Amino acid sequence: MAALVAPAVVLALSRVVADAAVLYVGLLVAVTGVTAAAGWAVSRTPGLAVSLGRRDAVWVLVVLPFSWLGGAFGAAALGVEPPDIAAPLAVLGTAGGTLLGIALVAMSRTRHASAALEDAVELAEWEARWPRRWRVVAGGVAVASFAASIIGLLAALVADFEWGWRLYYLLFVGVVLATVGNSRTFRVTDAGLVVEHPLQRQFRPWAAYTSYELTDEALVLRPAAWWRPAHRCDRADIADVDAVRSALNETVPAERERV
Repeated sequence: MAALVAPAVVLALSRVVADAAVLYVGLLVAVTGVTAAAGWAVSRTPGLAVSLGRRDAVWVLVVLPFSWLGGAFGAAALGVEPPDIAAPLAVLGTAGGTLLGIALVAMSRTRHASAALEDAVELAEWEARWPRRWRVVAGGVAVASFAASIIGLLAALVADFEWGWRLYYLLFVGVVLATVGNSRTFRVTDAGLVVEHPLQRQFRPWAAYTSYELTDEALVLRPAAWWRPAHRCDRADIADVDAVRSALNETVPAERERV
């Protein structure tokens, strides 16, 4: 929240103060004040992290900082010329707010998973990456996004091209897609499915899944909600396919297998 609100405070302050040192101090004061207020509010709300981790709405914490991007494009569309400091503040607000939002999502999901798994019985476990075809496509798009964002940033800073700041936002697309190559740990329990990433743990009950599909190339776990992406695993990464198949047959509501 500090990364989202503090730049707005500095932007408002820049309307009456032009000194860079004063604006920098204003940014520090705003960050400190908003962080302290948010910390106090969270400490006064028991179980908030677990409650947030249970809901998909927690992703609002990641999406909300992109309102800076919407504001920048909206101002350009309306022909409004913002102060010179608006562009770097938009970058700071989006980058800082998004990173903080991702950290909060990871923390809340991990707390929720730990609470839900207190008495759960583990039936199977495996580590796997995304299927190879998905890794290749995601890697290519990630490299292109990183290259475009760097070119845009250099164009904005060196050649003063305004469109460069817009290309910078492709950096976030590259960061997300770059994680597709990472291995994840899956745990089948009697309570639900656990998916562990390096910095977070996610839990969903079996009612959230409709079926699984096992082919020569991949294992796919399909969610009940249409907007949630399926969990896709490279079959070659699964050490004991038979044990995983047996555990899923006991837990997933329906099953489809194609060999």
